[in-house]
Amino acid sequence: MRNIVKVKDIVFDKDLFINYLSGTVLDLLLCSYRGLPKGVNYMVIGDPGVGKTTIILDLMANIHKMQPHVRMLFVSAEMNEIDLAIYVQRYPKFGNLDIMFVEAEFDTDAHTLEDFEDTLTEGWDIVAIDSFYELQGIVKEEENITLKKAESLLLAIIKKQNKAENTRGVHTSFLTIQQVTKSGAFIGSNRLKHMITAMMELRLDNPKNIYSDRYVTFSKHRRGDVGVKLYYSLSQTGDVYFDEKRFYNDRKLRTLQNEVSSQLHEYADRFNKLFNHIQDGNE
Repeated sequence: MRNIVKVKDIVFDKDLFINYLSGTVLDLLLCSYRGLPKGVNYMVIGDPGVGKTTIILDLMANIHKMQPHVRMLFVSAEMNEIDLAIYVQRYPKFGNLDIMFVEAEFDTDAHTLEDFEDTLTEGWDIVAIDSFYELQGIVKEEENITLKKAESLLLAIIKKQNKAENTRGVHTSFLTIQQVTKSGAFIGSNRLKHMITAMMELRLDNPKNIYSDRYVTFSKHRRGDVGVKLYYSLSQTGDVYFDEKRFYNDRKLRTLQNEVSSQLHEYADRFNKLFNHIQDGNE
């Protein structure tokens, strides 16, 4: 029998609606009530070289600076220890984050899926995965199963953590980088798309020019707005510089456009009522 409830009767822990804050303008894009929510799944896709890993690590480092008590884990299925050590030399602010390295070990009795689940069961507030497709591929090979089955197993683990089924009883939020096709389309099943709370896209104004302006936008967002662009640039220290002035100007413009659109609809409704009234009177 299906569980049928009224939303007004559901009781939530108030702490569930206290978001993680980075102290940057990105907080306004992450959620309508500011910051990264708890127990959500944000997928991150983007053009090659646009800085997906850097954006995520910067967000986590900024949250750690604002709220040192927040437990965060970065799961690296693409970069190994040496790769990430060199990366941290360029971007020192990422050096204090907890890292779980996942590598394909096909000639040993590796248990990536089991290790992944056991680690998450410890209870983490925020977990970032780079990337889901790589992790999925490693699980597929080690467990000798299909990609679809590997995806299902990983999503089941993530869902349990969203629901706070861990030793700390925390609703884990996931920031998951996902690969895209050459045309920039999302790779993944309909089930994966359904699990996503928000789709964060990092894009170039001109995809053919790596030096063109970069921006963050959401194409799907259950907790905020879609289509809003936040431009940014990367520095040699790992900091991400967001163009706040441009963001606020664009937001004002969108507000004005919505107001004008509402007024036009109102005038159109008045005209239709007046026209119908005149037409009825002539009959």
